[in-house]
Amino acid sequence: MKKTLLTVLATAIVTVLLTTTILCAGAFYLVGSFLVDMALRRGTATNPDAPPAVFRSAIEGNGQNILSASKPEYAAEDWRIQSFDNLSLCATHLKPKKSSHRWVLLLHGYGLSKEHAWHYSKEYLARDYHVVTPDLRACGDSEGQYITMGALEARDVADWTRRIVEKDPSARIVLHGVSMGAAAVILAEGEDLPKNVVAVVEDSGYADAYSLFTVEIDKILSMPAYPILDFIDLICEHRAGFSFRKAKPLETVRRSSLPTLFIHGTADRLVPFAMMQQLYDASPSFSKEKLVIDKIGHGALYQAKNYFPTVLAFTDKWTGDKSAAP
Repeated sequence: MKKTLLTVLATAIVTVLLTTTILCAGAFYLVGSFLVDMALRRGTATNPDAPPAVFRSAIEGNGQNILSASKPEYAAEDWRIQSFDNLSLCATHLKPKKSSHRWVLLLHGYGLSKEHAWHYSKEYLARDYHVVTPDLRACGDSEGQYITMGALEARDVADWTRRIVEKDPSARIVLHGVSMGAAAVILAEGEDLPKNVVAVVEDSGYADAYSLFTVEIDKILSMPAYPILDFIDLICEHRAGFSFRKAKPLETVRRSSLPTLFIHGTADRLVPFAMMQQLYDASPSFSKEKLVIDKIGHGALYQAKNYFPTVLAFTDKWTGDKSAAP
C-alpha cells in the first residue's frame, strides 16, 4: 500500500512538472514568436506592406530623421528577378546621361525601401554611374514576409550583381549599403560574386546581428540577453528561415580582399560605433579606408559635407574611366 501511494505521488509530481514545463515552453514560444514578428515581419491588419512594428521606434531612436528622396530625373526602368526561394524582387535601374561601364548597387536599411537610396543615387548619376536600387526582400514592392538582417538578402545581392552583368558584361560594380544594407553587402562577399564587383562601401553596418540584439535587449530590458536571445533565435529559424548568428558580417569580412570603405558616425545610437572598428580591423583587404563622421545619427551620414567627396573619390579609383557602354 505504501509503495502504491509513493508511486501515485511520484507519478503526480512528474505529471505536474511535465505539464508545467510544456505550458511554460508554449508560453515562451508564443512570446518569442510575438517578438520575432514585431521585429522582422512586415505588414499590419490595414497595410500588408507596412514595415515591422518596431521599425518606428528603431528609426526614431537613431537621433536623426531618415527621409525618402524624390526619384532622380534620369531615364529609368524597372527590373525584377526571382530569388533562390521564389520571391519576386524588384529594383529600379537609373541610367546616367553619358554611357558608362560604372555601376553601383545601392542598398537601403532595415524597414526602408529603394526610395531611401535615392539620396545617394543623384551623386552617383552625376558621375555617370548606372544606379540600381533594389527593394530588399520584405520591403517596398519586393515579396517576402520576413526581413532577415542581411542573412538571406546577401544571396539576393549576388543575384542582382549577376543581373547587372547580363545587362553589361563589362560592368565594374560597386556595392554600397547603409545599415542593414551595409551588412548585406559585406555578407554578399561570402557568395559567388562575379569578378565585375570591384569595391564595397559599408555605411553604418553592424559586426553581427546577434551582438546588436544583445545590446538592444540590455538597453531596453536592462537584463542579460542570454538565454532569452538564444531561445528567440531558435524561433526565428522556424518562423523566418534564418538565424541571427548567420547574419555576421564580421566573419565574412575576414575572408574578403575587395577594396572597402568603412563609414560610421560617432553619434550613432542604433549600431555601436565600435562595430565599425571591428570590421575595419578584421578586413584583410589590400585597400581599405575608413571615414568617421561626428554629430549625425544612424543612417543619415550622407548629410555630412565630406561624405560624397570621400565616397566618390574611393569608388572612382576602382571603377576606372567612363568608357562607352549600353
